[in-house]
Parts: sequence; C-alpha cells; structure tokens
Amino acid sequence: MNAISNWIKTNRIVAFFLLAFGISWTLNGLVIVLGVEMSWIRWIVSGFLSAAGPAIAAVIVVYVSDEDLREWARGIIDWRVHPKWYAAAIGIPAAIGLGSALLADLLGGPIDFEAFSPALTALVIGVILGTFIGGGQEEIGWRGFAQPELQERYSGLTTAVIIGVAWGVWHLPLFFDPFAPHAQWPLVTQVAWFVGLLGFSILLSWVYNGTGGSILLAMVMHGSINALPGALVPLDVDLVVIDSVVDWSALVTINVSNAALTWAFALIVVVVVGTSLLAESHDVAGDGGIETGKSVRDR
Repeated sequence: MNAISNWIKTNRIVAFFLLAFGISWTLNGLVIVLGVEMSWIRWIVSGFLSAAGPAIAAVIVVYVSDEDLREWARGIIDWRVHPKWYAAAIGIPAAIGLGSALLADLLGGPIDFEAFSPALTALVIGVILGTFIGGGQEEIGWRGFAQPELQERYSGLTTAVIIGVAWGVWHLPLFFDPFAPHAQWPLVTQVAWFVGLLGFSILLSWVYNGTGGSILLAMVMHGSINALPGALVPLDVDLVVIDSVVDWSALVTINVSNAALTWAFALIVVVVVGTSLLAESHDVAGDGGIETGKSVRDR
C-alpha cells in the first residue's frame, strides 16, 4: 500500500486521470454489459456516480498526498466572486443556446420561434440540477484538481486543451450505450460535439482562473451548458420527432452551430486575455515563466 501511495504522490496528475477514467468507465461499463434497463438505479450508477469519477479521483489523490482536504475543497463552496463571473458562467451558455437556434434557423434547421416560451423557474432549476447532479460535479476533478496541477507546467490554454481532450475521451463509453444519445448521433454531430467540448474547456478554464480558483463557478458554467441550450432552442418537434423517435440527423445544423459559437466565444477570450487565460506566471528554476495555477480574483 505504501508503494501505491508513494507512486500517487509522485505522479499526481497521471494517478488522477487513471482513477477518473477507471472509476467512470467501470460504472458505465457495468450498466452496458449487464444490459440494465432505464431506471433510477441505472441513472444513479451511470448518470450520477460515473459523472462523479473525476471528483472522487481528485479527493483520493489529494488525501493520499497528505494535503488538507478542507482547504482544497474550499473552491467547491467559493461563491464570493465578482458578479461578472456569474454573468459569464450562465450568460455565455445561454448565448450559445440562443445563438445556435438563430444560426440553425438561417441554415434551414428545425427551429420554430413561435413555440419559444422558456419559463424562468424551469431554467433556474435546470441550472441548479445541472450544476450539482447533471454534469457540473465533474468540474471538482477537471478544473478543481487537474487544471492547477497542469498549469504548474503549461499555459492556461494548453492546459484547457489537454483537459478538453481527456474530457472528451472520458465520455467514450456513452457512444456504446444504447440508451445514451451519443450512440445515436450521426458522425458529423459526434465530431461537432467533440470540437465544441474543446472550445468549452477553454471557457471553463478561463472562468476558473478568473475567479481565483472557484470550482463552484466552473460547476455552474458546466451545469448551464448542459441545461440552457436545450431549453433555449425552440425545436419544431414535428420535424425532429418522427413516430415517437428522435431524428438526430435533423439536429445537425443546431449541433454544428453550437460548436461554432462555442469556439467563437473561446477565441474571443484567448484574444482578449491571452493564452494564460488569466493565470499568473513566474520563473520556476529559470524555466522561462512556467504558468502556475494561481490567478487574480476580482472582488
């Protein structure tokens, strides 16, 4: 056991990714291999616990490394940040959703703005659920642990891309799950999803750095992108659902528009704040300004 602990201590980021993938892929694999039908049990195992894999991995590595778990976990409840970061964390996903609907409509997508009637209460509930049980919990690991670790060696932008690639590959079991939409998407949608995910990883990393390491704001942004675009895109249901079956090919224009707008926001951020994504940098043993995980918080 000491040998394993020592290896984790000296290979923290590798150990984190191995644990995150191992935990999540095992849970997802179980429901797929066992052919578990749609149920609360399936959702808890594959939808919630598997999504908590990165968070569990981070807790294990921090604990084994003899760090103060309470101090590290402060970022999960660190809500006292400048209001502009809440606006960015929620507003950008909302803008991506509405913008992709407008762009898809111009491209002849299945959009019906006459049916557009989002309820504010439903949107708020969607963001809250998305933040804590609908994907946002992943950020406890991705941004809360992996980002500061990687930023000790790489720039904020490079770190965001590394995490984005890992994040995308981490979803791989869903593409083999008959109950997950990922497995039913046409190839162009799958590619658009991955490309968009890379761009959104840049936005998440920017918000995390800009808030001085608030894991909570990254969770809010992740929850918002999972909840708001779907609620803010007024679909023409008659063109999308045929004989009670979703025609995923009909949604290609929306998915491609979503990816394009995500990258538009990501590129704007990089142009405005630079490749550091607001992370401070300083020389480490004369290495020429290696990026650190520290950043400046606007209060």
